[in-house]
Amino acid sequence: MNEEHEDILIKNGNIHDGNGNIFYSTDILVKDGKIKQIAKEIELNEDIPVYDATDKVVLPGFIESLNIWGCTGPGWGDNDLEEHSDPITPQMNVVYSFDQDNMMFQRVFEYGITSAGITPGTSNVLGGYAAVFKTFGDHPYKMLIKEKVGVVGSVSRTTTTVYKDRNMAPMTKMGTFSLLREYLKKAEAYSTEMPYDSKLISLKDVVEKKTPLFINCNTNSEIVALNHLLKDFDVDLVLTGAYGVNENILNMIIDNKLKIIFGDVTNGMSAASQNLNFDVVRELINKNVPISISSTGDRMSSGKESLLWNAILFYKNGINSSDVLKMITSNAAKILSVDDRIGSIEPGKDADIVVWTNNPIESYDSKAEAVFINGKNVLGVWRMGSCW
Repeated sequence: MNEEHEDILIKNGNIHDGNGNIFYSTDILVKDGKIKQIAKEIELNEDIPVYDATDKVVLPGFIESLNIWGCTGPGWGDNDLEEHSDPITPQMNVVYSFDQDNMMFQRVFEYGITSAGITPGTSNVLGGYAAVFKTFGDHPYKMLIKEKVGVVGSVSRTTTTVYKDRNMAPMTKMGTFSLLREYLKKAEAYSTEMPYDSKLISLKDVVEKKTPLFINCNTNSEIVALNHLLKDFDVDLVLTGAYGVNENILNMIIDNKLKIIFGDVTNGMSAASQNLNFDVVRELINKNVPISISSTGDRMSSGKESLLWNAILFYKNGINSSDVLKMITSNAAKILSVDDRIGSIEPGKDADIVVWTNNPIESYDSKAEAVFINGKNVLGVWRMGSCW
């Protein structure tokens, strides 16, 4: 499979750059897999392929903020994401669970997703490091954009469910929060002169605000309790799931400069996800709170169409389509600290670009006609055979 960076001229498309700008009938020149130039009527002195995007909608590749793609096999028993030997495992690194063949088999790029934040599971109080990968490639470390983008943890009921069956902490919410505080305190006090401790080394960067802390919290009470606990620490907190955000804690979110990755709101079987207040989401957007969308949650699984379905649901509930696009492109890139490479159509960024027949957030009558990852149109690549 050829993964070399490619050159192409995408002609005459209606470009939504992911930052809120639209450029009609505009060209994009891609050189060596990067966006070289964006302008009207780009003239070339060399012979490179041309893709005609006339009357088409050109969007940045979507970014799935948190998912488990590439880390689970064909059966429910194949789970490399949840180290249930210990509820505190911040030193674990998801890159060692990522399988490029698993990711390629799922072909999530067919729905415009060109990158994904891959996360450990949410059933440990502290579960390990997340990483960001491209969704196309035959080598995990060529697909890797950035590892250790954040330490992932959870204060939702998933933690107590797992360890209650083992008759060990945390069996209650009290146990969950107690363990979280204990290890953050230990990390604050840790120094390199002390005996080596991989857990505390990982958390030291969290309490020194060098590495974000992504915490899964579903209800309003979980969010408020988490904020109360963390007031004694200086951390870069990202709320994930966060269905319980409401008007009573808007100022708390704004004052503490929190970021939010909303979980899957399409799952009708999840009572937590049905509580999301879209009026509050609009207010958060108006207050410039960094928000993105994920298509996973406590159940941690989703199909390749789920991210777009979630985006459409936000749009149907009154969120402007431009703001929704930011949630699955530029905002997601910023929250994952990879906005230097992906998330928008700008010179210097990776050429992760999708050509759609219509705006897929606004219209069901839309199809991805071309998906460029590093300048290569991957839609027509060979489909991996499997007995799954």
